[in-house]
Amino acid sequence: MLTRSLARKDIKAAQEAICADQIDPRIGYRRYEPENPLSLAHACAGEERTVGMPMGTSRFWLINRTLEQVSPASRQVALQFAGVMRGARQRVDELEASVGLCHAADGGPEDLLFMDVESCGFSGAVIFLVGMMYYRNDDLHFEQYLARNYAEEAAILTAFIDRVASARVLVTFNGKAFDMNMIRERAIFHGLKMPPEGPHLDLLTEARKRWRGRLPNCKLQTLERHLFKRNRVGDIPGWAIADAYHKFVDTADARQVRDIVHHNLLDLLTMAQLVSVILTGEDPMDA
Repeated sequence: MLTRSLARKDIKAAQEAICADQIDPRIGYRRYEPENPLSLAHACAGEERTVGMPMGTSRFWLINRTLEQVSPASRQVALQFAGVMRGARQRVDELEASVGLCHAADGGPEDLLFMDVESCGFSGAVIFLVGMMYYRNDDLHFEQYLARNYAEEAAILTAFIDRVASARVLVTFNGKAFDMNMIRERAIFHGLKMPPEGPHLDLLTEARKRWRGRLPNCKLQTLERHLFKRNRVGDIPGWAIADAYHKFVDTADARQVRDIVHHNLLDLLTMAQLVSVILTGEDPMDA
């Protein structure tokens, strides 16, 4: 079991390791023009996957990476997450933990599946990216399902449904109110059957318990800035994501899709850091 002092030291090291200039050295966000389009294979290295559908088969683009591949200097985040998770059961009674947090603490780091979607809007809008993250072999793995056009939405939803059915605990940020509701709506639209709902830890609920009133708001990037001292460099703003995807579908220029995929990856990574902080009972704002 980690001591509180060791946990505090590990959190500080993780924050320093994943500073913005290490994980994302690109220049600030800007719109790209399509004169020199960048192919998806070059922008987001991955592979085409085929899934079985009720009416045949469909394909999507799979992007599969580890934190070590994305940012070797940030490996401490994965190690710290695993260390906290392995001692979580002994600490959870001190935290007045919710049901979702208890489910997470009952397992090991390999039992959590983090998920975050990117869509073309709110309720009823097309989902075009389902990002997931999990811990295996001493590292965090990112598995992102991308629909290369609107018709591939059903394929990425099918792949996600197959994947989440085997997850012991699903972890999201506002996923109970947004991500999972949107997935259910779009699954119904495509005639897909969702698995029974399993344990779900929604980190927005946990963040509000701890930091509401102490921060300007409890949005994920606000927590990221204040708790982990990370200001994103080159990140695409949320308001630009839908328009960027529509342009990709129209032009096949994947430059901004690369930004969206990176944005999604950072969201997932921040969730792992939030789990680590919450389960230690430490508050970086008090440091």
